[in-house]
Amino acid sequence: MSEHGFFQITQKAFIRKGNLLLIMKDKKSGEGDLPGGRMNQKEFFENWIDSLKRELQEELGDDIQLNIFPEVVLVHKHMVNLGKHPCIILGYDCEYISGDIKISDEHDYFKWVDISTFHAEGFFSEYMLEAMQKYLSKQGSK
Repeated sequence: MSEHGFFQITQKAFIRKGNLLLIMKDKKSGEGDLPGGRMNQKEFFENWIDSLKRELQEELGDDIQLNIFPEVVLVHKHMVNLGKHPCIILGYDCEYISGDIKISDEHDYFKWVDISTFHAEGFFSEYMLEAMQKYLSKQGSK
């Protein structure tokens, strides 16, 4: 008999402004991060892009306008550090349109970096480093 698991879902946004990518730092851990977050249980049966929009509004403010491409561009698995829950990261390409970024109290830093010269190893670690390396390697092959 198989043992079925329970998993959390995290949605992350690869927000691009041309060749620039938005990166952030998590205030609690000091680790590199991307905008987005875990899906609430009630959001599971709703439109998942609405869940991502909620997270982006919470973390970047009401002023930012984005075009979110609904096709998943990255799937990555990891263990959530706090509580050690298995989690799946879904990554989406997003295009920055306009607006000022006003980061929430979850982050204390953001920066636009050029993806052709950015070295993820100097900013990200653990599962986010793996996810970023996977994303950046796909960008090089386009």
